[in-house]
Order: sequence, then C-alpha cells, then structure tokens
Amino acid sequence: MRVSEPARPSVSFLKLAGPGLVVAATGIGSGDVVSATVGGARYGVVLLWAIAAGAFFKFVLQEGIARWQLATGKTALEGWADYLPAWVKWYFAVYLVIWTVAVSASLTNATGLGMANLTNGAISQSWGAVAHSLIGGLLIFFGGYNNFEKLMKVLVGIMGFSILICAGFTLHQPLTALQGLLIPTIPAGSGTYVLSLIGGVGGSITMLSYNYWMREEDMRGAGFVAYVRGDIAIAYLFTAVFGGSIMLIANDAFFTQSVALRDAEAVPRMASALGAILGTFGRIAFSVGFWAAVFASLLGVWQSVPYLYADFYGIVSKMSPQARLDVVKVTSTPYRLALLFISLVPIPFAFTGRPIQIVITYTIVSSLFVPFVAATVLYLNNRVPWTEPVPKNSWITNLLLIAILILFAFVGFQEAAAALR
Repeated sequence: MRVSEPARPSVSFLKLAGPGLVVAATGIGSGDVVSATVGGARYGVVLLWAIAAGAFFKFVLQEGIARWQLATGKTALEGWADYLPAWVKWYFAVYLVIWTVAVSASLTNATGLGMANLTNGAISQSWGAVAHSLIGGLLIFFGGYNNFEKLMKVLVGIMGFSILICAGFTLHQPLTALQGLLIPTIPAGSGTYVLSLIGGVGGSITMLSYNYWMREEDMRGAGFVAYVRGDIAIAYLFTAVFGGSIMLIANDAFFTQSVALRDAEAVPRMASALGAILGTFGRIAFSVGFWAAVFASLLGVWQSVPYLYADFYGIVSKMSPQARLDVVKVTSTPYRLALLFISLVPIPFAFTGRPIQIVITYTIVSSLFVPFVAATVLYLNNRVPWTEPVPKNSWITNLLLIAILILFAFVGFQEAAAALR
C-alpha cells in the first residue's frame, strides 16, 4: 500500500526558510571564512563573482540530489548502492571516515579559535575546542531534530547579522563591489586560486545531509519540487552573501591598506583590523559572527553525518527499506554510536596543532568527491526510471553538471597535487 503524499506546501519566503538554511550554515565553515578573507586581502573585490559562481554551482548540484530523492524516495547513498558498482559505496565509506576525522578536528579547532578571540585568550583554543566538541555532541544527543533546527536558525541569524553589519560599515565603494560581482575578472597569476575559491564555496559531503533533513520535514513527492528549489536557492544565496561580505570586509581591512595576509593569520588579524577601523564593536561583532559560523557548522556536521553512517550500516546489512528508515533516526543505536565517534575523535587533535597527515590524506581522498557527486547525479537523474512525476535533468542542467564535473575535477587535482608537495 502506497503511503499518501503529504500536503503540497505553499511557497513563501518565510516558509522557505527551512532545512536549506541549515544546509547553508553547515556548509559555511572556517575554510570559507579564511578563503574569502585571504581572497579579499589579495585581490580586493574583483573576485566577488567567483563566490557567487561557486554558490550557484553548489545550488545546481544540491537541487539534483534533492530532486532524486523526491522522485524515488531514496537518499543519494541508497541510489549509489542500488544502481552503481559496489566499489562506489566502499570508496564513500573510506572517504567518510577520513573526512569525519579531518573535518571534526578542523571544526573543533576553529570553534576553539572563535572562543579564544571572544574571550581575549581567557579560554584557550585547545580547551575551547574540547568544550565545543562535547557540548555539540550533548546538544545533538538530547535535543532532537526540531530543537537542532531552531538553534541553527538562531546561529544563522547571529552570524548573518554580525558579518553583514561589519560589511555595511566597511563598504565605501559600492559600485566597485557591484562591478566585481557582475563582471568576471581574473587578476594575473590568480587562476588556480580563483578555481579553488569557486570550488570551496559551500560544503561537500554536507550536501548529502539535505536528504535526511527532507525526511525529517516529511518532504516527499512531486508536490515539493518548487518548495525544495526555493529552499535551496535561499540556502546558497545566503552562502554567497555571507562569503561576499567577508571579502568586502577583508578588502577594506587589508587590500586597501596593502597589508599582506596568510591563511593562518586570517581570523585573528581580521578581528584586530576591524577593532582598529570600527572600534571594540567591530572586533566583537566579527568575533561573534565567526564563532556563530563555525559552531553552526560543527553542530550541522555532528547532527547530519551520523545519518550517513546509519544509512550505510542499513545498506551493507541488507535491511529492508522500512528497516533502513527506522535505523536512520536520531534515536537509533548506529546513529548514536556515530555521534559518539564524531564527538570524541577530534579531541586529541585539539592539543597537537594542525593534524598534517590527516589533512593531507583527507585532501587527496576528498579532492574528487564533488565531481564524483556530479557524475552520479548525471547518471541517476537521467538513466534511472522514476516512480514520481518529478522532472528529470533538463539539457541546461546536464550541461551545468558536466561543467561542474570538469571544473571541480581540475580543482581537486590541483588540491591533491598541492597536498602531496
């Protein structure tokens, strides 16, 4: 007996502020802040278009993943297991474990840095990292999905308001910024960096999280296509605005002053520079915005990645579709074991500095993940029969996915080569 389709939602801006914003907050991590900061310090506002382009490409990919689930009722992971060679799911399993270790270590260290900035060093980066990892795990364990979503939206409001206020106060040449947004320009010697900036906007594996949040919201069937597209559009519009705001601030704080900046210095020096430009308010506002951004990303990863482990467990255990639905819940044992793993594994890295070997391995393994997803969406959304009247890929979507596949494969190769060097 077929389960009745949920009521078709009405499309409005307020109602569209759903799990898409959670995807945006999860995908915006310390790496996005650092990349946009360094880009603004080196090149000013001429690369604003690259951030917008990267957000648009991720929108296309995310929309394809979501449309697949609306049409089939299956997550992307289930689609790979059912329709692609067996090695695909094992490649993903290896990637997932390495990604979990590297990203959890990165996020906990970033939240520790955010807390150290906010407290002027009263709380060290290391102990701040440990506290955020454990608190994040407890919030997810006891909070449930609804409370998690509410907290994420609060953090989105804090990070958006704080950074946008700072960007507004430091925006002195709006026409130049508009030109940088609308007219693609690649400064001499910046080609590789521009591609990396485009590739780094938004998340990677966190794009798969939307499948599970759609289930939590009971979003299924053809009636949700327009809603989902609007929800995802808002998510990546917010991503582009946030990244662009960081670049605008860095332009005023560093580029116009001809101040060189390295990645490791980006966050503390940005806070100090805003303190000099806007006073104590500027330093605190940026520090609060950065902390909210990385803590939201941490919570999003802590909440969503255990779904993937639980889903994978259900697949390799050859559970029935209904049993897999039960195991991919926040109260299931596989989910909670994965949550425990992701909460505890980064703690040793909080006291060892940058986990070089983990980061190098993660970079090499993950460098081809986004083009891998693009390739699978091309196949699944064109070749697999669908049970719901959901539109398959248009020729424009297919062309965009091919462009994403080529672009991100090139960027991934560059990142892997740089990691090996």
